[in-house]
Amino acid sequence: MAVFANLTGAVNGYLLVAVGVTEHVGPVTTALVIVASGTPVFWYVYRPPLRSHWSVWKQAILLGSALGTNSLTFQFVLRWVRLEVMQPLSFLFSAAFIFGADVFRDVRKKTYSTALWPILAVLGTWALARDTVPGATGGVFSDAVPRIRILDQPIPGWVPGVGILTIGAATYAFMQKRMEMLDLSIKGKANTLSGIPAFAILAVGAWTMEGGWDGMTADRWPYLLICAASGILGALLGGVVMTKAYERGLLASTSAMLLPLRTLIGTLMGMLVAQTAPGPLGLVAIGLILVASCGTTKFQGRKSGSD
Repeated sequence: MAVFANLTGAVNGYLLVAVGVTEHVGPVTTALVIVASGTPVFWYVYRPPLRSHWSVWKQAILLGSALGTNSLTFQFVLRWVRLEVMQPLSFLFSAAFIFGADVFRDVRKKTYSTALWPILAVLGTWALARDTVPGATGGVFSDAVPRIRILDQPIPGWVPGVGILTIGAATYAFMQKRMEMLDLSIKGKANTLSGIPAFAILAVGAWTMEGGWDGMTADRWPYLLICAASGILGALLGGVVMTKAYERGLLASTSAMLLPLRTLIGTLMGMLVAQTAPGPLGLVAIGLILVASCGTTKFQGRKSGSD
């Protein structure tokens, strides 16, 4: 069940692209509706009292801030990153935060086997990006990335793209580690209450950045209903299941075991939605990415066994 839950977020994202939500609804509004519709599911399961102790609310605020930021950045990733390389890039950036310290420590000890996996992931992602779009030169970002100027100087398009991937990976790693560290008695309560600060952050963002109520909803109700359904299903099939897994002792580091399957399915779904197919180089690239994922799994299993 944890495997299925871990895949739910990525699958939901690709479906939102496929049915046109990301084309017709702003990213902040999309994230807001998904969080707003998913929170009642958690509330039904855990029913935490609003007068919970500060120790619970403190964790809820931390989780909620990360949840709101992560939900928003994920929507930008869906729009800015080419779908066929989105999952490999997500793996690469997430691995950097989850395993970066271990890689750095091992390199200092002149043990380079740990660093091999992110290198393979980089090579695989670059090769896949070149292979899946005719004439591509290795770019992984779409034309939707905004053109930004600072002091009247243009900023390369990859800068905001890398920035949004970094923020998304950092908040994802933070939430996983925080859920692992929380006391068993407050995991579900804190995670449920986190929907309140997340909703507040996204509501302010959607209102100010996407034209208020009219800008958020004008002629978009069918797509907003799809967002709401996505939030309910994601919370039910993904969020609650993962929270239950953490309550039963799941370690954040153990989620590395899901990376090979998640990377494979995410890559194939991204290609399907983007209507691209891998050539010989792309097949080799997918192989490199899966080897990197499996290598990370093996490394993390060894690390968990030594803890």
